[in-house]
Amino acid sequence: MILKRILFIILLTSFSFMSRAQTLAHINLEVSTAHATVRSVDVASNNLTYCVDLVGHFIANADAGNNISISYYTESDGFDNIGKLKSIGNIPVTYYTQFDGPDNIGKLKSIGNIAISYYTQYDGFDNIGKLKSIGSTTITYYDRFDISQPSGTIKSIDGNTPCLNIITI
Repeated sequence: MILKRILFIILLTSFSFMSRAQTLAHINLEVSTAHATVRSVDVASNNLTYCVDLVGHFIANADAGNNISISYYTESDGFDNIGKLKSIGNIPVTYYTQFDGPDNIGKLKSIGNIAISYYTQYDGFDNIGKLKSIGSTTITYYDRFDISQPSGTIKSIDGNTPCLNIITI
């Protein structure tokens, strides 16, 4: 009987911790003919979905401040990203630093376990700094050799990143 009570208490405790966990619902990618930019993140917590921009402001369900903690990079995290969004609840947000090379310092590197990359000088000189991939989704652009469209406009978005929400503007 005592063993059953202990197991019941352990189960209740673990369920209460699980209900406070946040999960990444969507990465909202805004796409126009010339740009692709991550604008916000949807986070699911306690059966509600909250939309948070990359500054850390709640866009939807503004009362979420009591349920989800937001943290920012400080001097103790290094000097490249001071003041930028560090985490939304238990979902980390990382940025490129000087140790990743000079091209992308300060740009978004990952949200949760979804990696984000950008075109560099090694990809050719036409699209340096533009968004290259989010997870397994790749964004390609027209370059100077494609005479049918202006250089730098989006050619295609291909791949399958489960939580990527593409918003066309």
